[in-house]
Amino acid sequence: MENMMLKFQGFHPSDFTRSYLEDKMTILQHEAPYGARMEATFTRHNQDFKGIVTILSPAGKFFAIASGTKLKDVTHKINEQLKKQFGKWKAKVHKKESIRDMNDEFFGIA
Repeated sequence: MENMMLKFQGFHPSDFTRSYLEDKMTILQHEAPYGARMEATFTRHNQDFKGIVTILSPAGKFFAIASGTKLKDVTHKINEQLKKQFGKWKAKVHKKESIRDMNDEFFGIA
């Protein structure tokens, strides 16, 4: 977790909740580009939770925000948003690689 900062505002999570959130954020960080740094803040105001996750990496910035009355729903929404962004990033990277490979093959470099 050296490249991940997890903060809480407006509540003190139980050990179970903290562990759950750490696990979810760790999984997301493993899917992020190499060298990514993550900051996740979870806030509670009355019965509402809000989560904000920012991931900075050499490949760019990824960002997700979600809110709801259940922390599990908030983390699920964040997970979906970031996985969608990671999917676009990976498709872009693979497209560049396949074009590079195609050019190498075309020019007899491979």
